[in-house]
Amino acid sequence: MNRRAALFGVVAAVGLGIALRVAGLWSDFWLDEVWTWRLAARAGSVLDVFTRIHHSNNHHLNTLIFYWIGDTPDWWLYRLPALVLGSASVALAAAVAWRRGRLEAVLAAWLTAGCFALIHFSSEARGSGPTVAFALASLWLLERDLERPRAWSAVAFGLCAVAGFLFQLVFCFFWAGALVQSGWVLWGRRRAAGPWLVSMLRLHGAPLLVFAALWFVDLREFRVGGGPSPAPDWLAARTVGFALGLPAAPEFGLAWALLAALIVGAGLRHLAKRGDPAWIGLAVTIIVAPALVLGWLRPDVVAVRYFLIGIVFSLLLAALLLADALRTGGARRVLAVGALAIFALGNGVHLARFGEHGRGGYRATLHTLAAETRGPILEVGSDHDFRVGSVLGFHSRELPADKRLVYLPQRVWPPEGPEWMILHRQERPGPPEPFLVSQSARYALVAEFDHAAISGYYWMLYRNTDRTRSSP
Repeated sequence: MNRRAALFGVVAAVGLGIALRVAGLWSDFWLDEVWTWRLAARAGSVLDVFTRIHHSNNHHLNTLIFYWIGDTPDWWLYRLPALVLGSASVALAAAVAWRRGRLEAVLAAWLTAGCFALIHFSSEARGSGPTVAFALASLWLLERDLERPRAWSAVAFGLCAVAGFLFQLVFCFFWAGALVQSGWVLWGRRRAAGPWLVSMLRLHGAPLLVFAALWFVDLREFRVGGGPSPAPDWLAARTVGFALGLPAAPEFGLAWALLAALIVGAGLRHLAKRGDPAWIGLAVTIIVAPALVLGWLRPDVVAVRYFLIGIVFSLLLAALLLADALRTGGARRVLAVGALAIFALGNGVHLARFGEHGRGGYRATLHTLAAETRGPILEVGSDHDFRVGSVLGFHSRELPADKRLVYLPQRVWPPEGPEWMILHRQERPGPPEPFLVSQSARYALVAEFDHAAISGYYWMLYRNTDRTRSSP
């Protein structure tokens, strides 16, 4: 592939990546984003973001974006940095792969542009999209500096690593790989502890100091917000399925995990055979660091976003394997073309569902409440005051002027029960129950609102039939 064709292919992929990411910008603001909005509202200064909000949902630079923008009903503004940096990831993936070949760069760009998991988090104000971008930028800078040390590349690497940490702490998976890769390469040149340590500190001193300071002022008092704890097969199916365009059903969990292991193992072997030291860094980033950290901490909540850095670097490995197969021809070329077709079709299916349902139907729920309630007061209760009440409260500003939401926490429900009831689930449980019977009331299903997949909640809206009959 000549240089002009390769550049055209990368630019086209970047354009597609931007278009696909913009589409999700206006989907409903969901719980974790509302949570960040609430945390930012508690901050009295920039310093408070680092020293007072000791919470797992406080991704420091992301929270600062909320703080600087302030309170606004135009929630898509909070998502703009994720959109810009998430879109930049497509070009950065191509830049990292370009060192390995032009065809590799084009394939890396298209895989990154079309991956549903990356698209999804590039339109969500959670810090995940920017973290991926800074991981790719850091690797590109690290490899340039290891090849030809320059002051600017070392400084830029340090700044990108610091930004990655401050957007999301899962950046530590990449940094662990970068430490091992740079340590391996530099030891091969220095072979003396003193010069080797100086060279390592030149690259990693700044992120090390920032991480230590962050530990002192924040992380040592860190507390986890909580959430549903997924089964391993469910998590594997969603992580691999949303990365490669495969069905995300739990029954495929083991098969998809084995497929991912095959792709990563073959990609690392491909790099090692070429004498590319990136294989050892990527092995730590994708496999070793997540296994050690999650095995040590044993968090109650493990989500797809934790593996987003592993996903983007696994796609880079896949691009190398596909390029090699396309050059080889024969059956391997046919398999490569088939794999690309499945990737495109499957991710297209995920994207179509995302376009239909977004991150949930929270605004649609409020519009239904407003249309079906005769009086000005929308009296609502739910099965989870924080998860449902927080999101309703955020979006209630969009209600008509003659309607007002009154959310009733469970502890203050009237004896006859709230007029409206919302039940939430992480995923659609199948056909919902047409009636909900409590100790004091009977509720009839009015509507259900789904979400696309990774982020969001499925809501069922019920109405108190006894109060409906007695209302004028």
